[in-house]
Amino acid sequence: MTVVVAVKVFDGIVLAADSATSLPLFAPGTPESGGPPTLSGFQVYNNADKIFHLHRDLPIGLATWGAGQIDSASISTLAKDLRRRLMGLDPLHLAWRLNPAEYTIEEVAGRLVDLMYRELYSKSAPDTAQVIGFLLAGYSSGARHPEAWQILFEEPETEPVPDKFWDLKDEGWRANGQPQAIARLFNGHDPDLLPAVLASRAPDVQAEIQASFDGVARQVVVAPMPFADAIDIARFCVDLTIGYTRFIPGSDLVGGPVDVAGISRHEGFKWVQRKHYYSPELNPRRPHDHDL
Repeated sequence: MTVVVAVKVFDGIVLAADSATSLPLFAPGTPESGGPPTLSGFQVYNNADKIFHLHRDLPIGLATWGAGQIDSASISTLAKDLRRRLMGLDPLHLAWRLNPAEYTIEEVAGRLVDLMYRELYSKSAPDTAQVIGFLLAGYSSGARHPEAWQILFEEPETEPVPDKFWDLKDEGWRANGQPQAIARLFNGHDPDLLPAVLASRAPDVQAEIQASFDGVARQVVVAPMPFADAIDIARFCVDLTIGYTRFIPGSDLVGGPVDVAGISRHEGFKWVQRKHYYSPELNPRRPHDHDL
């Protein structure tokens, strides 16, 4: 599991994520049962990459949560494969190259589905496929406002449809993976509480109940706030979730270093903080290196 946080203000979008990833462990079916493999547990690692710059020269970012792989391929490497195609560096997929003068984020979302789902996830065994979520954010060519799309892989038989959950002039925060700690703090209640309460009450009082729940929420993101403060909120939300999952019963499925990136119209995609498995000082960058 994981937590991926996005914060959108007028100046841009911030992406922040922890580094924990859990790989499913499957026990083979026995000859007696003749059944498929069964989930026996998870192996948790704390150094996964979950935020990616999808084009060296364009303001497009990607964050992921859920399973950290499709079959044996890590999402990290697959995201970099997608980047090579979008930059026109893959000779087998030159038609995927984005035209800086007329690309759209919706177009990038379609390409993500082409690679991640149609080429790979759709061919996964239904009994072992895990849920994977993607948050694609950035600026379409010539746009003054950023946008964000969610693409959710839930089962190999169903092709995902990209969902534009933030329109151009919206602002706010969004958490995926494990949003409970953030929702409890800013909304005043667990995300599962309101639906349960509404389901147990008569329809004629549900609007009043909804209004009561809405009344305890706190607005912490406003459109004109400085971009640096949007960065601080996103980072705080990830740190909050790490602490929350550490002290509640169960495995620590959120943890490790926190990665943060900002995407703005004038500065483009910029890393704010991130981990390396190597020392950057010992590895000078070359053109089109794919370590970022």
